[in-house]
Amino acid sequence: MKKLYFLFIILISTASFGQVINEVDADTPGTDVAEFIEILWTPNTALDGLVVVLFNGSSDTSYTAIDLDGFSTDANGFFMLADTGVSDKDYDLGTSNKVQNGADAVALYTGNDTDFPDATAVTAVNLLSGVVYDTGDGDDDGLLAVIGGVQYDERENSNSDGQSIQRNSDGTYSVKNITYRAENDAATCELSLGSISAICDVFTTGTDTYTATIGFTGGGTSTYTVSADSGTVDLSGGNDPSVDASGTITITGLSEGVDVIVTVQNGGLCDLSSMITSPVCEPSLALPLYDGFDYTTGANLIDAPDWENTSTSSDEVLVSTGSLSYTGLAASTGNSISFDGVGSDPLIQFTPVSSGTAYASFMFKVTDQSAITDLGDGGYFAVLGSFDARVWVRPDTDPVGTTFDIGFGNGSSNPPTTTSTYNVGDVIFIVMSYETGTGVLNIWVNPTDTSFGAASAPAVTMTETDATPSASIDQFVVRQDSAGETPFIEFDELRIGTSWADVTPTTTASIGKSEIEGFAIYPNPVSRGEFSIRTRNGVSKSVQIFDMLGKQVYSKEVQSNENVRISNLNAGIYILKVQEEGRLATRKLVVE
Repeated sequence: MKKLYFLFIILISTASFGQVINEVDADTPGTDVAEFIEILWTPNTALDGLVVVLFNGSSDTSYTAIDLDGFSTDANGFFMLADTGVSDKDYDLGTSNKVQNGADAVALYTGNDTDFPDATAVTAVNLLSGVVYDTGDGDDDGLLAVIGGVQYDERENSNSDGQSIQRNSDGTYSVKNITYRAENDAATCELSLGSISAICDVFTTGTDTYTATIGFTGGGTSTYTVSADSGTVDLSGGNDPSVDASGTITITGLSEGVDVIVTVQNGGLCDLSSMITSPVCEPSLALPLYDGFDYTTGANLIDAPDWENTSTSSDEVLVSTGSLSYTGLAASTGNSISFDGVGSDPLIQFTPVSSGTAYASFMFKVTDQSAITDLGDGGYFAVLGSFDARVWVRPDTDPVGTTFDIGFGNGSSNPPTTTSTYNVGDVIFIVMSYETGTGVLNIWVNPTDTSFGAASAPAVTMTETDATPSASIDQFVVRQDSAGETPFIEFDELRIGTSWADVTPTTTASIGKSEIEGFAIYPNPVSRGEFSIRTRNGVSKSVQIFDMLGKQVYSKEVQSNENVRISNLNAGIYILKVQEEGRLATRKLVVE
């Protein structure tokens, strides 16, 4: 909100004449049928020669002028202009929506309605009092420059239905409980609702339940009734606003996909409500995870299965034709992705790694860095966890040439960088890891292929320790930093797992082939909702099933003698991927 010196002019005017816009309620329940404007002046005094003008913030011009000739204040000095839905009023504004929600303004002038035909520009001439307001909108500089003061948001307390914008004794305004035809310093609701959370109780492909919570403060001053239009309200354990000064209201047994409205009332001043949006309780992607970006060329990555945008930007990471490859690493599949500058930050989530180490690997190629201006630390483009481990690229010459170094670390700036430099156009293979609990993070840049698929990792390129270790790692982000920090990059073959072998496979089976010795599935087609997997080693294995659009529909760690139960899958053709001890097999699976 902006404070302007024009407020001084208004205060002089109101001090001289006394007539003021005392209260405005533009946002009311339903279709805004209870709006009002309250004027305060000397009791039982004629309002001849005054006009109320409503200004539209979209054009900073008038849209209504109400001549007050023939009207007077009441015995307490109030004059009420209100919608038809309000019974106690002095002037009928009409059925609904007469007072726009904002950003707009209400002003009181000396003059007549004929002085302000529709579309009259806002003016300070003959201005007695005014207030600029909104309902969650940005500041309107044009109205503020003339009417002055601060722009007030009627929704700032998340209770616009029960609150209004009211003038204080010093000429400023506050948003608080409605005091219709009453002093603005009347008693207010002391209870406030705070932070909201909604957490799934379980994660399945069906409909699950979730638990919602709402924090509160200012309790213990009245008797409150807490209700919800779904689920069960729990106020136990020191969380009752009628008794406790602060706490958390809990609602249990809520159905996934169903939002809930929670209401807190005391039969008087307090009538508070909050909307809680249902979370999505779908199962997380199981590890190890592989994405070869086998999506339509030109598509946005955030529209692909399991990816979402974790930023508010819209310059998308795009699917590009072709793949990157690295000697000794499993053959690439699908396409790749490309990005540069600032834009969306696609995120993929997976089953949290809450003990041990999370690994990620990928290939990338810088194709053009000529636009980079940040030579201090460049920009980071790949993130494991919630910004727990970040990979950076930075030109290592000034002016920018065709070589760069690679940074790695936990911080948001100036990471340690490699002593080696790399060339624009080179394909670079990265493996990164984060050890939960200890916060140790490592990076391997172009590790030798003789280590691929091994039980243990080779010597690291760089290592660092997070001073505040994360308890779990559950996401990977492709990040576009800014035009001066993120070069043109091609990115491919993302793998995430819990071991070095998971993310450095030496071959990738195509449909109908297997690198797992003795691999077989029976029966196929599947006719009774389950099938078995047999291998020579007979150990546990990770099983994933994808539909023909690439969406994962099944993921589980299966024991050696355990059948795979898929009775919830529709009849059709699927792709089965099985990983056992770092080796991968892929088959076409037919479900009847």
